[in-house]
Amino acid sequence: MSLGRLLAVFASILIVDLVFSIDEGRIYHGTIREDAIDKQEVDLDFPLFVRDRKGLTGDEICGYTIYKSNSNPIPFQIILEDRKTGSARIILAKGSQLNYESTKRYEFEIAADDCTTGAHSVREFVRIDVEDVNEFAPAWKEQTYTAEVTEGQLSDRILKLETKDEDGSEEFSKVCQYHLLTKEVPFEVTKEGYLRNTEPLDYSSKHNFILEVQAEDCGKKLSDKLLVNILVKPQCKVGWKGIHNRIDYVTKSGQKPVTSNATLELCDAVCQVTQLSVSIRLQSDEAGTGCEIDASAISTRDKICGRHQDTINLLPEGKHSPSADTTAKPGGVVEFDGKTVAFGVAPETFGGRLEPHFTISTWLKHERQSVEAEEVKQHILCNADGEGMSRHHYSLFLHNCHLVLLLRKEPGPGVDMNVFQPAEWRWKLPEICDAKWHHYAINMEFPEARLFVDGKLFVKSKRNEDIIDDWPLHPSRKVHTTKLSIGACWEGSGGHFGQFLRGHLAGLTIVNNDTETDHAISCINSCHEKMDFHAISEMDTGMSVSMNSAMTQIDITGRTKESVENLVSKIGYINPRVKLTSESSRLTFETSVRCGDGSNITIAKSEATINFVEERHPKILLSSSTQLTRNEHEVVRGEKIFRDFLVIVQPFVPGTKDSDLTELPAASGVVHHLELCSVVVQPELDVTNEHFAYPENLVKQLGLSVELSVNGMNVIGEAKVSDYIDVMRGIHYVHRKADDLNTRTFRVTCSKENGQIVSNELVVELDVVHTEHRPEQSPDHAAADKLFHSVSNYKGDGSKLSTKPEDKSSGVGIAAIVVICVGFLVFIVVLGVIRIRSASQRSVEVNVEEKQEMEWDNSALTITVNPMDSETVYEESEVNGLHAEETDTDDDIGSFHDDRADSSDDDEHGRAKSHDLEWDSTTATY
Repeated sequence: MSLGRLLAVFASILIVDLVFSIDEGRIYHGTIREDAIDKQEVDLDFPLFVRDRKGLTGDEICGYTIYKSNSNPIPFQIILEDRKTGSARIILAKGSQLNYESTKRYEFEIAADDCTTGAHSVREFVRIDVEDVNEFAPAWKEQTYTAEVTEGQLSDRILKLETKDEDGSEEFSKVCQYHLLTKEVPFEVTKEGYLRNTEPLDYSSKHNFILEVQAEDCGKKLSDKLLVNILVKPQCKVGWKGIHNRIDYVTKSGQKPVTSNATLELCDAVCQVTQLSVSIRLQSDEAGTGCEIDASAISTRDKICGRHQDTINLLPEGKHSPSADTTAKPGGVVEFDGKTVAFGVAPETFGGRLEPHFTISTWLKHERQSVEAEEVKQHILCNADGEGMSRHHYSLFLHNCHLVLLLRKEPGPGVDMNVFQPAEWRWKLPEICDAKWHHYAINMEFPEARLFVDGKLFVKSKRNEDIIDDWPLHPSRKVHTTKLSIGACWEGSGGHFGQFLRGHLAGLTIVNNDTETDHAISCINSCHEKMDFHAISEMDTGMSVSMNSAMTQIDITGRTKESVENLVSKIGYINPRVKLTSESSRLTFETSVRCGDGSNITIAKSEATINFVEERHPKILLSSSTQLTRNEHEVVRGEKIFRDFLVIVQPFVPGTKDSDLTELPAASGVVHHLELCSVVVQPELDVTNEHFAYPENLVKQLGLSVELSVNGMNVIGEAKVSDYIDVMRGIHYVHRKADDLNTRTFRVTCSKENGQIVSNELVVELDVVHTEHRPEQSPDHAAADKLFHSVSNYKGDGSKLSTKPEDKSSGVGIAAIVVICVGFLVFIVVLGVIRIRSASQRSVEVNVEEKQEMEWDNSALTITVNPMDSETVYEESEVNGLHAEETDTDDDIGSFHDDRADSSDDDEHGRAKSHDLEWDSTTATY
């Protein structure tokens, strides 16, 4: 019991003693916990017994009588322990419960009962206090709390957290401590329940805080967790809002909005805006403004600038050039030596015929050469007769530092063959021979041709841009096709290239039946970082916008705050460079405001940093069965070596291993593409005996192409990953003499974005299981053993078996052939015996149909048959038949191998057949 309670009890006793005299009885004070159970004793301050026997005549006490002071029931009973002294205990009556919150104290009188007379002794007063038990935890008066705090200010009383506790005593209903569970926040809760911030808040760094708080009462019970939402109210500062101090820009990502949420805050300034001006400048540490000339950079600029969707790239992509020339450097830059390097454009890439509207564009580096060399035309692009004649239908070439476009009118309906029409456009350009990279684009809207040099429209003059007229081309029976070439012009009459280009090309493209936009042509030549702005049409009346040519400064002036904010929010940032030399650039905003009363408002200079982040490439992961074991007959027919080929494209995740193959979520909606899958064979293919077969129709439908060589094959072209999977799964490997093959290794890689993203290398090994044949046996048992050997196809002891059962139909065929062979052998032997016997009786002269001029004396005719050679002929025919059957059943399979007959095979067949019959010509007559 606490000291305070003892003092209170003592005081109450003194007061009662003043009221009741000792003669009237004693006062007993007791306590009991409210969670007491049945028969639990009350803790009294004095022992209970009879001290004053006045009114009692007997010597013994039989019990005590309880006198209630009110109508409330008394949940106690008195247990007598000593009849002589009247000693007793007060306990909680059976079935009774105490509740401090409803009754905190019980007061009543008691008197001892005389056993002899039944009389009662003097009454004594009893007071019992119920002690509270901490039954309830604190409960919050509100489920959540929300408050605002202005940034930059400190507040000791942001809000007061209030609780309620159903415990009746002050000790257990009072919160002694508040716990702030959220760590590392600038807030705390006082003992009184007030939330305050310990440091000024900054709206720009964080707009709100979510706090978790718990209350603990003095009995150590904890409340439920409470969520407190503190909103940071921005302090009004004059200046631009909504422009982040740091902006991350991923390389090759194109245009990025940087001011889409920009607003100008003027706070409570009393100003009727009459003029608002803002100047935005881009400040950069990036070195160099020239264009990067490689496939990745060119492709990036094309995507950023929105090139025409029907743009066709005519140049080979790096090492996968159709010419297979080493000067086709990886990166899309092709070097032409002026002597030998040139190649044709496949018809499936571009059909060859130009429409009246088209665009031809290219990057070119060419230096001045000798006078004699400059006198010769050097063709960039040329479409000429394929055979019979050497007429040029259209071409783009260099001549004496001129750029020349030739475009002859083709014969056809409605074409007047007797009318001159523009056929040649010539521009004299110093850029042609300065040995530097330049971009040239010709937009043809016949008969009007517009030339762009480095993205700028060439300004015509009377002396520069000669246009020459010519007749339309006349039809010729000698010419059936045309040939489109790059780096030279095809001479159809001679069947060779001529007029070679000496220089470098990159990004040679054509758009047919439409033209590229002027903006796109200008954009792909703008290779430095810049701002992007296309909202001139949204200008209000009285507004002005000015930009420098490099798009590094934009000035906007307007009459209202809202109109200027609208244009500022349309500014974006572009950096087309792939290889960056600095880490960041800066955007600055300088603003001035003029009010109607002539006063000006000073606006602090704002700045945003643009940080460059390298592009994170996805991962291309290849998987398939890597160990294949096949019977030699399966390889002869053609084996699908990538049956379960799978390609998975994963977003970049640091630390991901190639073995972690997991599909992308279907809900992501991302469709990935590939541009190349390469299969490399080790060692090189023997094209006389082995080759690849692939689904030609599928490849054609998907717009892909296939390159075959002794090193393997390449599937080229942009297509969906699922399409590449279908093509790869349809590839067969065929070996005509699989009995000579033990192991083949195939290495597969796939790539995209001009080889910038390359997959893991998938290695597939093919092991060939050979059918073991019995060695040559004695002639006596040859026939029977041959039959057993052909049917069983393995040694008699069964030590080695093929991994797959042979085709039943082929086994039956072999058995039938062997039976026929044995029958034929028996027939020949019998015939020989008969002829030998008859030879002694008569002489017969034989005419041989194959050589009718020869007459054979067969009197001593000898016939020798080699059954093993006959078997060889049959087995070879069987193999060829199986191969033909496999080919006929799949009309979508094309192959790369020499279709000419193999000389070694011819010799072998010749030898086998020549040994079928051996004639003894010693007695033959001619």
